[in-house]
Amino acid sequence: MINIIFSIVLTSISVFQINIFEVDGIFSSAHVRSIERHIEEYNYEKEDLLIIQYSSKQFSSKKLQEFNKLISDQEFLTALWVGPYKVDLEFQTINNFDFVGFTPGVNLVNVNFSQSVQEKYCYINFCDYEKNEINISNEEGIYDDYIVVASIGAFIENLSTENISSKLSDQTVNINLSNSESMSSIEFIKPSLIERFYISISNPIFTYLFFVLGFALIGLELFALGPGLMAFIGGFLVIFSSMPFEEFGINYFGIALFIVSFIVYIKILSRGYFSLLGIGAFILLYLSSLAMFSSYEIRVNSFLLGLVSLGLAFFYFIAIPTVIRSRLTTDTSAMTTFEDRKAKIIEILDNDAALVEVDKLKIRVNTNEGKKYKVNEEYTIKEDEGNLVI
Repeated sequence: MINIIFSIVLTSISVFQINIFEVDGIFSSAHVRSIERHIEEYNYEKEDLLIIQYSSKQFSSKKLQEFNKLISDQEFLTALWVGPYKVDLEFQTINNFDFVGFTPGVNLVNVNFSQSVQEKYCYINFCDYEKNEINISNEEGIYDDYIVVASIGAFIENLSTENISSKLSDQTVNINLSNSESMSSIEFIKPSLIERFYISISNPIFTYLFFVLGFALIGLELFALGPGLMAFIGGFLVIFSSMPFEEFGINYFGIALFIVSFIVYIKILSRGYFSLLGIGAFILLYLSSLAMFSSYEIRVNSFLLGLVSLGLAFFYFIAIPTVIRSRLTTDTSAMTTFEDRKAKIIEILDNDAALVEVDKLKIRVNTNEGKKYKVNEEYTIKEDEGNLVI
């Protein structure tokens, strides 16, 4: 927690408490809930000032409405600073704050260009009437109802050195940052750890990443013959990544496609080699991701979904077989599980490998060069230098 020592000089309003709450977008119920919890815990009075620092392009119209109502219902002073990144923000949101500041380059969207809006914004900033957007100018300064500065420190300094009127009440406040007898501190506050975790998994890319990785770890446990730790972690990831599904409107048809692709990947692993079926599984996995988030309230980057799908395919095709081979060559208990067991050949893969079935479990084993094998016949499994051979 960062403390900035300052004093309050009485003008029209005497401010006794100033806090800065940083939010990375307004797209999750945890965003709104964290701000609401903060307001309740700090018990703001009319003379207090809460500054919201907004720094993300991602927002949900539904959650923004809840956020706007929460702010407009407060009787104490509120300020909004949008930065330090060039982000997008719903124009209606700024109308609920007493004081507003932007970093240069901020983009205001869904603007209703009334006469007053044009007079305040369009002579200085770039207004796109076709897209209903306003791009904030690079010229820093104090304008009618808003301030353009590069940092939140400069925003607070302008509030302290200039008599700036509230957009809502027309009252003025002057915060003097010099030392004096009246001392207090500015606190920088973020959502709690649990709230930040939920916000993270609410991001569609992380939702998809944790969801597919959870299933991949479950698949790894099915073949690596481990103690169950990977399956436990995988189940944990699946459960937590699916928590935001209902809130953001996941498409369950995409979930069904993903389950099909997962079954295909398991089939490929059981066969022990990857052909056109592997390419088909990857394509199906990517299509499932597009379908899952087709109706999502938050904008989703299709390219990033493709990268996650490609990474999962790499995990299935390379990482899992590597772990299985390592487990079979280093874990003698796993080797002895199959040694001297009868195995029926299901399919001859190539000159030195075959797919066999042992107690309804399909595994890949090596074959002896020069020896003839027949499908559906049983052979005894032996261990040879860390490899299973029939």
